[in-house]
Amino acid sequence: MTIIFIAEASLKVVAYGFLFNGKTSYLRDYWCILDFFIVLISIFSIIFRDYNLTYLKVLRMLRVMKPLRMLTMMRSLRLAIVSLFKSIPDILNLLLICTFFIFMLAILSMTLLKGKFYYCNTDNLVLTYQQKANLIHYKQDCLNYGGDWVNRDLNFDTTSSAFVTLFTVQSTEGWINVMWNSVDAVSVDR
Repeated sequence: MTIIFIAEASLKVVAYGFLFNGKTSYLRDYWCILDFFIVLISIFSIIFRDYNLTYLKVLRMLRVMKPLRMLTMMRSLRLAIVSLFKSIPDILNLLLICTFFIFMLAILSMTLLKGKFYYCNTDNLVLTYQQKANLIHYKQDCLNYGGDWVNRDLNFDTTSSAFVTLFTVQSTEGWINVMWNSVDAVSVDR
C-alpha cells in the first residue's frame, strides 16, 4: 500500500511540479501537503523500523492518517471535512460558554456542599450494621470506635473537584453515586 502512495506522489510531482512551477504545483495544495506528509511518515517508518527510537514510534502512529488521503478523491466528503474544520471556532466558543456555566455551578455547589461528603469507613470494625447505625453519627464517634473518616472521590471540597464532580454528573456516568451522596449529606463532620 505504501508503494502505491509513493508512486502516486511521485507521479503528481512529475506532472504538476514540486513547489515552484506555478499555482498548480504539488505542494501548493493543502491536501497534497497532507498526502506528502503521510508518504514521508511511511518512508521513515519503513527505513527506521528496526531501530527502537521512541520519537519514531510517534511517526509510526501518524500513519493512521492514510485514510485521510481518500479525501482528495471524494469531493463531497472533502466538503464535509472542510465544513467541519470551519465550524471548530464556533464549537470552541460554545465549549467556553459551557465551561463557564459549569464553573459557576461548581462554585455554587462548593458553597452548599463543601465538607459534607465525608463518611465513616467501618470496614475494619467488628460491629453489626445496626450497631454502626445507632452508635456512629459524628466524626468523633467514628474515630472513637476505630473507623476512618474519609472523603469520597467525587466531592465538592475544592473548585477543581467540584468541577470534576459536575462534569461526571453531566456525562451521566456515575451520577447516581453523587446523587445518593448528596442526599446523605447532612452537615460538616456528620
